[in-house]
Amino acid sequence: MKKIVGLFSVVALLAGCITQSVAPNPDVLRVGVSPNSQPVIFKQGGIVSGIEADYAKLLGEALGKEIRFIEVPWNKQLDYLEQNKTDIIMSGMTITGARSIRINFTTPYMQSGMSGLFRRNSYDPSGLLASTIINQNKRIGYIKETTGEIFVMQRFPRAEKKSFSNAPAAVKALKNGKIDMLIYDAPMVWWISAMNESDLVAFPDVLNIEPLAWGVRKSDMALLDQLNALVIQWGKDGTSEKIIQNWIPTFGK
Repeated sequence: MKKIVGLFSVVALLAGCITQSVAPNPDVLRVGVSPNSQPVIFKQGGIVSGIEADYAKLLGEALGKEIRFIEVPWNKQLDYLEQNKTDIIMSGMTITGARSIRINFTTPYMQSGMSGLFRRNSYDPSGLLASTIINQNKRIGYIKETTGEIFVMQRFPRAEKKSFSNAPAAVKALKNGKIDMLIYDAPMVWWISAMNESDLVAFPDVLNIEPLAWGVRKSDMALLDQLNALVIQWGKDGTSEKIIQNWIPTFGK
Protein backbone atom coordinates (compact mmCIF):
# COMPACT_ATOMS: atom_id res chain seq x y z
CA MET A 1 0.00 0.00 0.00
CA LYS A 2 2.84 2.37 0.87
CA LYS A 3 4.46 1.59 -2.47
CA ILE A 4 1.22 2.43 -4.27
CA VAL A 5 0.83 5.68 -2.32
CA GLY A 6 4.45 6.50 -3.03
CA LEU A 7 3.95 5.80 -6.72
CA PHE A 8 0.93 8.10 -6.85
CA SER A 9 2.94 10.79 -5.07
CA VAL A 10 5.70 10.57 -7.67
CA VAL A 11 3.19 10.68 -10.53
CA ALA A 12 1.46 13.68 -8.98
CA LEU A 13 4.78 15.45 -8.52
CA LEU A 14 5.77 14.79 -12.12
CA ALA A 15 2.38 15.94 -13.35
CA GLY A 16 2.80 19.14 -11.40
CA CYS A 17 6.20 19.73 -12.99
CA ILE A 18 4.81 19.17 -16.47
CA THR A 19 1.82 21.50 -16.13
CA GLN A 20 3.61 24.25 -14.25
CA SER A 21 4.02 27.25 -16.54
CA VAL A 22 7.41 28.84 -16.96
CA ALA A 23 7.53 32.44 -15.81
CA PRO A 24 7.97 34.80 -18.79
CA ASN A 25 11.15 36.82 -19.09
CA PRO A 26 10.36 40.33 -17.76
CA ASP A 27 12.85 41.81 -20.23
CA VAL A 28 11.02 40.37 -23.25
CA LEU A 29 7.71 41.48 -24.75
CA ARG A 30 6.14 38.52 -26.56
CA VAL A 31 4.12 39.94 -29.44
CA GLY A 32 1.45 37.71 -30.98
CA VAL A 33 1.24 38.28 -34.73
CA SER A 34 -0.61 36.69 -37.64
CA PRO A 35 1.66 37.99 -40.42
CA ASN A 36 -0.58 37.65 -43.45
CA SER A 37 -2.27 41.05 -43.68
CA GLN A 38 -0.28 43.52 -45.78
CA PRO A 39 0.45 46.31 -44.92
CA VAL A 40 -0.62 45.96 -41.29
CA ILE A 41 1.43 42.87 -40.38
CA PHE A 42 3.19 40.53 -42.80
CA LYS A 43 6.53 38.99 -43.69
CA GLN A 44 8.87 40.71 -46.11
CA GLY A 45 11.96 38.73 -46.97
CA GLY A 46 11.29 36.52 -43.97
CA ILE A 47 11.17 39.53 -41.63
CA VAL A 48 7.99 40.54 -39.78
CA SER A 49 7.09 43.94 -41.22
CA GLY A 50 4.30 46.46 -41.53
CA ILE A 51 2.48 49.00 -39.41
CA GLU A 52 2.27 46.75 -36.35
CA ALA A 53 5.94 45.74 -36.61
CA ASP A 54 7.01 49.40 -36.66
CA TYR A 55 4.88 50.08 -33.59
CA ALA A 56 6.35 47.02 -31.85
CA LYS A 57 9.89 48.30 -32.38
CA LEU A 58 8.95 51.61 -30.80
CA LEU A 59 7.28 49.80 -27.90
CA GLY A 60 10.48 47.86 -27.27
CA GLU A 61 12.48 51.07 -27.13
CA ALA A 62 9.96 52.88 -24.92
CA LEU A 63 9.50 49.99 -22.47
CA GLY A 64 13.13 48.88 -22.48
CA LYS A 65 12.20 45.37 -23.61
CA GLU A 66 13.34 42.98 -26.30
CA ILE A 67 10.59 42.39 -28.86
CA ARG A 68 9.95 38.75 -29.68
CA PHE A 69 7.41 38.10 -32.44
CA ILE A 70 5.41 34.91 -31.96
CA GLU A 71 3.43 33.71 -34.97
CA VAL A 72 -0.10 32.73 -33.99
CA PRO A 73 -3.02 31.53 -36.14
CA TRP A 74 -5.56 34.35 -36.29
CA ASN A 75 -8.31 32.34 -34.62
CA LYS A 76 -5.97 31.42 -31.73
CA GLN A 77 -4.77 34.91 -30.83
CA LEU A 78 -7.02 35.32 -27.79
CA ASP A 79 -6.25 31.78 -26.60
CA TYR A 80 -2.48 32.34 -26.74
CA LEU A 81 -2.82 35.59 -24.81
CA GLU A 82 -5.02 34.08 -22.11
CA GLN A 83 -2.70 31.06 -21.81
CA ASN A 84 0.27 33.39 -21.21
CA LYS A 85 1.99 32.34 -24.43
CA THR A 86 2.07 35.96 -25.58
CA ASP A 87 1.95 39.32 -23.79
CA ILE A 88 0.24 41.45 -26.42
CA ILE A 89 -1.71 41.00 -29.66
CA MET A 90 -0.52 43.28 -32.46
CA SER A 91 -2.23 42.04 -35.62
CA GLY A 92 -4.65 44.70 -36.78
CA MET A 93 -7.35 43.51 -34.39
CA THR A 94 -10.65 45.39 -34.28
CA ILE A 95 -12.22 46.13 -30.91
CA THR A 96 -15.47 44.18 -30.55
CA GLY A 97 -17.78 43.56 -27.63
CA ALA A 98 -17.19 39.80 -27.74
CA ARG A 99 -13.41 40.13 -27.73
CA SER A 100 -13.54 42.72 -24.95
CA ILE A 101 -15.14 40.16 -22.64
CA ARG A 102 -11.99 38.04 -22.81
CA ILE A 103 -9.19 40.61 -23.12
CA ASN A 104 -8.51 44.31 -22.59
CA PHE A 105 -7.91 46.62 -25.53
CA THR A 106 -5.70 49.66 -25.56
CA THR A 107 -6.77 53.05 -26.78
CA PRO A 108 -7.15 52.65 -30.58
CA TYR A 109 -4.06 53.58 -32.55
CA MET A 110 -5.96 53.74 -35.85
CA GLN A 111 -9.52 54.14 -37.11
CA SER A 112 -10.06 51.73 -39.98
CA GLY A 113 -13.06 49.98 -41.52
CA MET A 114 -14.23 47.71 -44.30
CA SER A 115 -13.81 48.46 -47.99
CA GLY A 116 -14.57 46.73 -51.27
CA LEU A 117 -12.28 45.25 -53.93
CA PHE A 118 -13.43 44.72 -57.53
CA ARG A 119 -12.21 43.52 -60.93
CA ARG A 120 -11.06 46.53 -62.90
CA ASN A 121 -12.40 45.34 -66.26
CA SER A 122 -15.88 44.48 -65.01
CA TYR A 123 -17.41 47.28 -62.98
CA ASP A 124 -17.02 50.77 -61.74
CA PRO A 125 -16.50 50.26 -57.98
CA SER A 126 -18.99 52.90 -56.88
CA GLY A 127 -21.58 51.55 -59.31
CA LEU A 128 -21.10 47.96 -58.20
CA LEU A 129 -21.27 48.91 -54.55
CA ALA A 130 -24.49 50.84 -55.06
CA SER A 131 -25.94 47.98 -57.09
CA THR A 132 -25.03 45.49 -54.39
CA ILE A 133 -26.61 47.56 -51.64
CA ILE A 134 -29.80 48.15 -53.63
CA ASN A 135 -30.29 44.78 -55.30
CA GLN A 136 -28.55 42.46 -52.82
CA ASN A 137 -27.88 40.06 -55.69
CA LYS A 138 -24.12 40.13 -56.15
CA ARG A 139 -21.59 37.48 -55.15
CA ILE A 140 -19.66 38.78 -52.17
CA GLY A 141 -16.53 37.25 -50.68
CA TYR A 142 -15.13 37.72 -47.18
CA ILE A 143 -12.44 36.27 -44.93
CA LYS A 144 -13.97 33.99 -42.32
CA GLU A 145 -13.65 34.67 -38.59
CA THR A 146 -13.02 38.39 -39.15
CA THR A 147 -15.16 41.48 -38.67
CA GLY A 148 -15.55 41.45 -42.46
CA GLU A 149 -17.70 38.36 -42.08
CA ILE A 150 -19.91 40.13 -39.54
CA PHE A 151 -20.18 43.17 -41.81
CA VAL A 152 -21.25 41.11 -44.84
CA MET A 153 -23.80 39.11 -42.86
CA GLN A 154 -25.36 42.27 -41.43
CA ARG A 155 -25.24 44.52 -44.50
CA PHE A 156 -25.89 42.01 -47.29
CA PRO A 157 -28.21 39.36 -45.83
CA ARG A 158 -29.70 38.31 -49.18
CA ALA A 159 -26.55 38.44 -51.30
CA GLU A 160 -24.78 35.28 -52.43
CA LYS A 161 -21.89 35.00 -49.98
CA LYS A 162 -18.68 32.99 -50.07
CA SER A 163 -16.13 32.66 -47.27
CA PHE A 164 -12.38 32.23 -47.69
CA SER A 165 -9.74 31.13 -45.21
CA ASN A 166 -7.25 33.77 -46.35
CA ALA A 167 -6.92 36.84 -48.55
CA PRO A 168 -4.87 35.26 -51.39
CA ALA A 169 -7.61 32.67 -51.97
CA ALA A 170 -10.28 35.39 -52.00
CA VAL A 171 -8.29 37.58 -54.39
CA LYS A 172 -7.77 34.62 -56.73
CA ALA A 173 -11.52 33.96 -56.75
CA LEU A 174 -12.20 37.62 -57.51
CA LYS A 175 -9.75 37.64 -60.41
CA ASN A 176 -11.25 34.43 -61.79
CA GLY A 177 -14.79 35.78 -61.67
CA LYS A 178 -15.99 33.50 -58.87
CA ILE A 179 -17.11 36.51 -56.82
CA ASP A 180 -18.01 40.09 -57.80
CA MET A 181 -16.69 41.92 -54.76
CA LEU A 182 -14.40 41.20 -51.81
CA ILE A 183 -15.16 42.89 -48.51
CA TYR A 184 -12.04 43.18 -46.37
CA ASP A 185 -10.22 45.59 -44.07
CA ALA A 186 -9.59 48.86 -45.91
CA PRO A 187 -5.77 48.97 -45.47
CA MET A 188 -5.49 45.46 -46.88
CA VAL A 189 -7.91 46.21 -49.73
CA TRP A 190 -5.94 49.28 -50.77
CA TRP A 191 -2.64 47.39 -50.54
CA ILE A 192 -3.95 44.49 -52.65
CA SER A 193 -5.30 46.95 -55.20
CA ALA A 194 -1.92 48.68 -55.44
CA MET A 195 -0.15 45.34 -55.91
CA ASN A 196 -2.64 44.28 -58.62
CA GLU A 197 -3.29 47.62 -60.27
CA SER A 198 -3.88 46.23 -63.76
CA ASP A 199 -6.53 43.75 -62.58
CA LEU A 200 -8.21 45.12 -59.46
CA VAL A 201 -9.54 48.39 -58.12
CA ALA A 202 -10.55 49.36 -54.59
CA PHE A 203 -13.46 51.39 -53.30
CA PRO A 204 -11.73 54.64 -52.26
CA ASP A 205 -13.28 54.98 -48.81
CA VAL A 206 -14.28 52.94 -45.77
CA LEU A 207 -17.80 51.54 -45.50
CA ASN A 208 -17.87 51.68 -41.70
CA ILE A 209 -15.63 52.69 -38.81
CA GLU A 210 -13.64 50.06 -36.91
CA PRO A 211 -11.06 50.99 -34.24
CA LEU A 212 -7.84 48.97 -34.34
CA ALA A 213 -6.06 48.39 -31.04
CA TRP A 214 -3.71 46.05 -29.19
CA GLY A 215 -4.94 43.35 -26.85
CA VAL A 216 -3.54 42.45 -23.43
CA ARG A 217 -4.58 40.10 -20.64
CA LYS A 218 -7.25 41.27 -18.20
CA SER A 219 -4.77 40.82 -15.36
CA ASP A 220 -2.03 42.93 -16.97
CA MET A 221 -3.28 46.39 -16.03
CA ALA A 222 0.22 47.83 -15.61
CA LEU A 223 1.10 47.04 -19.23
CA LEU A 224 -2.27 48.37 -20.39
CA ASP A 225 -1.63 51.70 -18.67
CA GLN A 226 1.84 51.96 -20.22
CA LEU A 227 0.51 51.19 -23.69
CA ASN A 228 -2.36 53.66 -23.42
CA ALA A 229 0.02 56.43 -22.41
CA LEU A 230 2.24 55.70 -25.42
CA VAL A 231 -0.67 55.52 -27.89
CA ILE A 232 -1.91 58.91 -26.70
CA GLN A 233 1.58 60.41 -26.83
CA TRP A 234 2.27 59.09 -30.34
CA GLY A 235 -1.09 60.35 -31.52
CA LYS A 236 -0.28 63.86 -30.32
CA ASP A 237 3.35 64.11 -31.49
CA GLY A 238 2.72 62.77 -35.01
CA THR A 239 4.48 59.43 -34.55
CA SER A 240 1.37 57.40 -35.38
CA GLU A 241 0.60 59.45 -38.47
CA LYS A 242 4.18 58.96 -39.69
CA ILE A 243 4.05 55.18 -39.22
CA ILE A 244 0.65 54.72 -40.87
CA GLN A 245 1.28 57.01 -43.82
CA ASN A 246 4.62 55.35 -44.47
CA TRP A 247 2.65 52.23 -45.40
CA ILE A 248 -0.63 53.84 -46.58
CA PRO A 249 0.27 57.30 -47.97
CA THR A 250 -3.35 58.19 -48.79
CA PHE A 251 -4.81 57.11 -45.45
CA GLY A 252 -6.78 59.89 -43.77
CA LYS A 253 -6.43 62.23 -46.75
